[in-house]
Amino acid sequence: MHDDNRDRAPRRVTRRAALQLGAGAGVAAVAAPYVARYSDGARAVDIGDAEPLFAPVLTWPVPPIVTRAQWGANEGLRKSGQIYDSSISKFVVHHTGTPNDISDYAGLCRSILANETAGEYIDVAYNWLIDPHGRIYEGRWAHDYPAGSPHTGERSGANVRGAHAIYHNSNTIGIALMGTYDSIGPPPAMVDALVTLLAWKCARWGIDPLGRGAFGASNGVLEDLFNICGHRDTSATDCPGQRTEPMLPTIRAKVAARLTGAGYWIATELGQVLAFGGAPPMNMSGFRLTSRIAGIAGHPSGAGYWLFADDGSVYGFGASEYHGGMHGAFLAAPIVGMSPTPSGRGYWLVGGDGGIFSFGDARFFGSTGAMRLNAPVLGMTPTRSGSGYWLYARDGGIFSFGDARFFGSTGNIRLNQPVVSMAARPKGDGYWMIARDGGIFAFGGAPFKGSGASARTPSPYRAMLPTTTGDGYLMLREDGRIATFGDAPNLGDSGGRVFGRAIGIAGKLKPF
Repeated sequence: MHDDNRDRAPRRVTRRAALQLGAGAGVAAVAAPYVARYSDGARAVDIGDAEPLFAPVLTWPVPPIVTRAQWGANEGLRKSGQIYDSSISKFVVHHTGTPNDISDYAGLCRSILANETAGEYIDVAYNWLIDPHGRIYEGRWAHDYPAGSPHTGERSGANVRGAHAIYHNSNTIGIALMGTYDSIGPPPAMVDALVTLLAWKCARWGIDPLGRGAFGASNGVLEDLFNICGHRDTSATDCPGQRTEPMLPTIRAKVAARLTGAGYWIATELGQVLAFGGAPPMNMSGFRLTSRIAGIAGHPSGAGYWLFADDGSVYGFGASEYHGGMHGAFLAAPIVGMSPTPSGRGYWLVGGDGGIFSFGDARFFGSTGAMRLNAPVLGMTPTRSGSGYWLYARDGGIFSFGDARFFGSTGNIRLNQPVVSMAARPKGDGYWMIARDGGIFAFGGAPFKGSGASARTPSPYRAMLPTTTGDGYLMLREDGRIATFGDAPNLGDSGGRVFGRAIGIAGKLKPF
């Protein structure tokens, strides 16, 4: 008799035939056996009070998903009885045990659905599936999503429970690699997609991908499991394959690198700051503006940022300590730019006339404060040594000081739109400038990876952020939206959620 409240667990562990596509028809057929997956029994363990090691990052971008509708799920086969978990503590990696010569993976999803629901399962047992080409498929149904909404596997913030690992279904997410990975390893594209999916879900649930800890299985056993584990770590099975299981330590490390190595903040002129990717949200309670925010500067560690105002006020958050400012002092021109030193123990402020003000361990190497300029200075970019800097002007003029090398400028070029921002390549061998219309000007070793000039948008571009490799960059528009080029990852943007205009972006943009 089927239990309407949960997938029913059989009394004993059995084996069943794996699935394969039948001559392109997408039907189940007999193949090599593999260990069945079972749901929890009646004794569910509530670990909702477990304290996550990481703070949840709800803005982490949802990767591209092949939805159930897109892979052709027959929703008439699905049964009722879905259960939802308000917390997640573990991710269980599987392989489907199916042949590796399949070409129609949407058909395989349909076969799995038909096979599962032909028995005591209410739906696909896995929460997610990944094919060898790196495509991520929606597994178990969570709810009917509004048009255009991302398919997250959740309903009202709670995760739909799968039936992928006996006694280990509550508060876990099951991810299946499509194929059999005993004699061959999962392809790189599949592994990359697994890392992408795990990074998203670790961020969303605030889970340390390198961590391990207690898990209360529904049979009453208290176990010590990695937060990202293989199916065989939970029960006697070959799953997720002899070649996959040894890869899990590397996969955990890759997920951790994505969470901590890539992130950015977008700031607005009203002092609003939104965090994306691995950039931690900051406590801004008690923050009061004395003047309009002119920009944001990130701490070199990626663990904090400064906001600065056009009157020279400086506000530090996270690891970014206050070393002084120009608030209350006479300024010949408003403050338009700020950059930290490589150590993060100092910074420079620059005025619209090119005047330079040094604080902490920042050293003065010269300025344009006494020069007659063709266009106002917009900001500065230090060299990677901290022993020099470039000032850039609205017409694309470049002024080099200290060990900053001159690679070229647009000072003598007629521009369609004025320059709004500049960034140095991390290797120190060149720099980019971005114009208001999204045009990119690359100098020295800085590669041109594309521009936003062809994108017709009423919102002008305002700033840019290069990747840590220098082989890509992100461009920010005043409406909070971004465009990425080269190896720059898109970790989300603040389009439609900004108060006032977006005026700057800061962080560590590490490629995936």
